[in-house]
Amino acid sequence: MVRLSFVISFSLAGRDIDVLPLHLAVEESSVPHLGEQVGPPVTGTGGEVHLECQADGVPAPLLSWVLPDRSVTTSTGPSTITLPSDRGVYRCVASNSAGAASTSVRVHVSSLPPVIQQPREEHLLLSPGRPVYAHCSARGAPPPTLRWRIPDGTLVRPSQFLHGNLFVLTNGTLHIRKVGPKDSGSYECTASNAVGTDKRIVKLKIEGGRVAWGRQRRPRTTTNSVQQWDVTGSSSKRWRRRRVYVLC
Repeated sequence: MVRLSFVISFSLAGRDIDVLPLHLAVEESSVPHLGEQVGPPVTGTGGEVHLECQADGVPAPLLSWVLPDRSVTTSTGPSTITLPSDRGVYRCVASNSAGAASTSVRVHVSSLPPVIQQPREEHLLLSPGRPVYAHCSARGAPPPTLRWRIPDGTLVRPSQFLHGNLFVLTNGTLHIRKVGPKDSGSYECTASNAVGTDKRIVKLKIEGGRVAWGRQRRPRTTTNSVQQWDVTGSSSKRWRRRRVYVLC
């Protein structure tokens, strides 16, 4: 007989909570044929979830985990996986020469602190008149609320237009149509929900006649006398100016 035991436990705020033991028995004399058997949903609140799978059988069964992304991990003894509250269906499969048995559990995340997907800090150096796109998106449960604090302390939310030049897109990206010296400073994006907060800062500096560095494109002018700036060196930034004359 192959006996499969599936135990799920949570580790939340340093406490271990055992929940939902599942047991499945399969006769050795026949090859088991089991459809998808999903246990009651397991709900997490932002901590780690530990899924343990145990099986008995002769010969000793091989254990495999099938994860929500379809990847597979295997072991020859009791197997435990730890997941950072990733939702989805997790299936444990026990197999030997007599056949296989499997059982599954669905993990649902009811609450998860926000995590901003972009770097925590970014620096941009721009020439006047250039546009800025500062991105800010976050994951969390419930979905987090985004807002930007601009250098003068004003809070700007998605779909809000300010001063005729600054706009926050519905996806959380802050857009400045044309930057000027007054736009220099720190822009702070905050993502918050009922269980937490995350922040990201974009520091913007305006210097005339220099190209943008960071994630912005180099400016190119189209006048008769064109000044192009080239960046040399990898770790330190040096600027070399060359003048190109265009015959009209």
